[in-house]
Amino acid sequence: MLVPALIILALFFGLPIVDLIRTSFTRWPGIGEPTFIGTDNYITAFTSPEVREALLRSVLLGVGAALILSTIATVLAALISGGLRGKSIYRVIWFLPAIAPPSAVAVFWALSVQPRSGAVNAFLGALGLGDTHAWLADPSTALYVIIAVAVWAGVGFAFLVILGAMEEVPVSVYEAASIDGASRIRQFFFITLPLVRPVLSMIVLLEVIWAFNGFTLVWGMTQGGPGNATSILPVQVYKDAFLFSNFGLAAAVSVVGGILLLVVGLVGQWLGSRKGADE
Repeated sequence: MLVPALIILALFFGLPIVDLIRTSFTRWPGIGEPTFIGTDNYITAFTSPEVREALLRSVLLGVGAALILSTIATVLAALISGGLRGKSIYRVIWFLPAIAPPSAVAVFWALSVQPRSGAVNAFLGALGLGDTHAWLADPSTALYVIIAVAVWAGVGFAFLVILGAMEEVPVSVYEAASIDGASRIRQFFFITLPLVRPVLSMIVLLEVIWAFNGFTLVWGMTQGGPGNATSILPVQVYKDAFLFSNFGLAAAVSVVGGILLLVVGLVGQWLGSRKGADE
């Protein structure tokens, strides 16, 4: 049984990765024979201001969205696990954005933040906070709008997972804490959070990876614009490959991004296993 599994892994995962790495050492416009150029694409990737800025935006989007939505999801899960009535209804409502296709989410929010016809500006106008700001056309706000949408789209999944972890905490632990005089807030910080910490770590790690690779959301809302204000690493790869016909550089940037995510994943797993060992 092991040999067929290894063959399938080699065909569907190993060969594409090997081909990607091979392409990263070539100059290839997408047609004809690739020309071997050594490490030139990697030198370009590490020295290009566009790639460096795209990497920083990816980190900002991934880390920012993961931390914000994890915090919101934890608070929501704590409120609902604390006995809020209508628990099943809240589960469905919060999970709805998680099942929407990313392309549909991108179109919905791109229309919602339009300067004059969007619902967001109409709402802000009703509150007297201005009603004509072009959120996605302004380089100073476009990336933050995408982070907010990534939070909106991802908070439901994180909420359900964290809520499930909180409901696994034995009721007897809270009863003992109540007898000792611990308030609900102290129980949350000294019982709930430490016990669900492994799940929280996993959620943050997954959301960082998902947001870091959020090509569909970014491309659907801004196509990396205005200028390069929202051009994250996957968008830069797409531009290098399909707009500038430089598949070698796109492959090199992909390899660098993949190694970065692999390191993030390994560090996250190491931290998780270390916490488990400490406990």
